Amino acid sequence: MKDYNAYKAQTQLNPEQAAIKEFRQTEYKRKFGHTAEERINQENPSPQGLFTVQLQELARKLVEKASGITNEKKKGEIENAEYAAKMALIQRSVGELGAFSKSVKNAMTNYNASLKNGTLSYGMDQFNEGVLQGLNKGTVNLTIDDDGRTLLKGKANNPLEGEFDVNIYDVPNVPQVVNKIKPINQLLDPLAQGLGLDKNGEPLLIVDKFGNKMFDSGPYNQHQKEVLKYAQDALQKLGPNGVRSYLADHMQYPQTQVKAMMEDTAFNDPNGIEWDNRGTAEAYASIDEYVGNKYNRIQKPHPETFAKFAKKRAEKIAAKKGVPVEEVATQENIMPTPDGEVVEDTTQETLQTGIPVEVGMPAPAPTANPLDVITGVNVEEQTSGGEVDVNVEELIKKYS
Repeated sequence: MKDYNAYKAQTQLNPEQAAIKEFRQTEYKRKFGHTAEERINQENPSPQGLFTVQLQELARKLVEKASGITNEKKKGEIENAEYAAKMALIQRSVGELGAFSKSVKNAMTNYNASLKNGTLSYGMDQFNEGVLQGLNKGTVNLTIDDDGRTLLKGKANNPLEGEFDVNIYDVPNVPQVVNKIKPINQLLDPLAQGLGLDKNGEPLLIVDKFGNKMFDSGPYNQHQKEVLKYAQDALQKLGPNGVRSYLADHMQYPQTQVKAMMEDTAFNDPNGIEWDNRGTAEAYASIDEYVGNKYNRIQKPHPETFAKFAKKRAEKIAAKKGVPVEEVATQENIMPTPDGEVVEDTTQETLQTGIPVEVGMPAPAPTANPLDVITGVNVEEQTSGGEVDVNVEELIKKYS
């Protein structure tokens, strides 16, 4: 991805995203679009209320079952070993029920908050979202099977594939919400702008192959290891859900493609770098391309390099015209004031141009802005003698 437009990413949806958006809008209207009259005259209790009632009913059944087993033991109807086995099963069910209760309540609370706030990611697996909507609607419920195992059971709907069965026995498999991450330019633009710069925001000082000092932020390929490290840290911090959002909400991949990439685990990219999954590898490739496109190499010469080339040019002109080098050196350091006085220039040059100096350029006046040397325009400099107009080519013209 060479460029990124946050507005387009949010408004120009692919067909799968459009279907997911409609799926969410329908649920939003069902859950939050009630009139005042409907809220004070409900036909049915809310799904959250039903879930709480179901939970209390299951807990009561477990208590009754434990009480019955204890009575059987007291009457001598069951042996100690059988009693211990049955009570262990009940104890396990109680633990599972508590864990499921906490996980489901958190998931439903988070999902409904994100649904209401419009922060759900298009990268969220639609089987997972279908389960959470099923819990909202009461089509997926908490129950206990014949073996005493707690599970979520029922039917849910995937907007891309239709209805499916739900049988979740393990608490970690209770779906969690995937929210959108912030626009990626907020994350990546500062990185692109800071590559090759020191703590003061200036390009690093280098010496070129001719021995000239230059300020140069360097070609992008010199920074790819830094970008890789930054991307690895950022993607790890985002986690799998953040990567899903990156791929779907910002790269605008279809949800089914995001799902396939995230489930293609232990992936090696073409450069031999191992990633947790293909989705994360794809996100890194996108980051690398985006930062490379945003990166702007900065090059500008060091003051010593200006002075070096100016001196060589002046000496060459002096030699052609038979002017003593000493006079050239004097002219380089002396400037007239508006009153006709002569003062020595002590102004410190500030380099602002991004164009490298080449051998053979006109010699700059000591107070000239380097950009003006290249463009050949006049500049005003503040010296100890006051403001003066200085033509940066006068020195060379004098001897031409």
